[in-house]
Amino acid sequence: MFDSGLGGLSVMHAVRDALPGEDIIYYGDCLYAPYGDRNSEYIKERCLAIGRFLISKGAKAIVVSCNTATAEGVNTMRDTFDIPIIGIEPAIKPAAAATKTGVVGVIATTRTITSERYLRLVREFAGTKVKVVSVPCPGLMECVESGDWDSFKTQKLIEKYLHPIKRAGADKLVLGCTHYPFLSNVLKRELGSGTELIDPSAAVARELKHQLSKRGLLSDGAKGKEVFYISGDAEKHRAVIERLWNSEEALDLRSDPPATKATLS
Repeated sequence: MFDSGLGGLSVMHAVRDALPGEDIIYYGDCLYAPYGDRNSEYIKERCLAIGRFLISKGAKAIVVSCNTATAEGVNTMRDTFDIPIIGIEPAIKPAAAATKTGVVGVIATTRTITSERYLRLVREFAGTKVKVVSVPCPGLMECVESGDWDSFKTQKLIEKYLHPIKRAGADKLVLGCTHYPFLSNVLKRELGSGTELIDPSAAVARELKHQLSKRGLLSDGAKGKEVFYISGDAEKHRAVIERLWNSEEALDLRSDPPATKATLS
């Protein structure tokens, strides 16, 4: 599994629940985050570099637990690698199907919201029947990366970004970045009880299990282990990872090897 930073750990929780016997390698590309500020070619290069690294470590499938990396790089990865590549996308389809007010809010990175993949999701599943209020949220990912979940700064950003969604009367809020589930309490507090948060992590875990099962690749082990690779200095992120992963066991945390360094600036 990989993400531009640490947000993909929200997806990893769902994967661990669905697949308790699998060993999981998580790669957080913190040195090169956020992807939302990068161009498409840069993101594709990072996806391929990290994909090669994960395969070299024995990966039998890869979860792209980053909406921006999925939007910009998942097709390139599928064209390059011959193992299952499972991406994550904003859950427009279930939100549009479930809304009672006919209005769905989406918060995500600018890169995700402007991607053709995202715009196609909106056209296909919302069409003209459901209004989708898409709000780019610069800075919100960084609040999670720094462990700054409940600060005044974070609350003010959330208040600002949710304002047009609340004003439009949305009753569903799609979390279009894997960092955002870690802000669920603050988001719920701002939205009130009338708006449901939609997180696609469980659906990603189900799809991964399906892909492994149909290939006969499911582990028969009782308890899998986790290894965390971080680009740059892993120890700088230990405290936040421990908080996000919330395990009683010691983290197997490792720094990024030179082989996966970016060649683009």
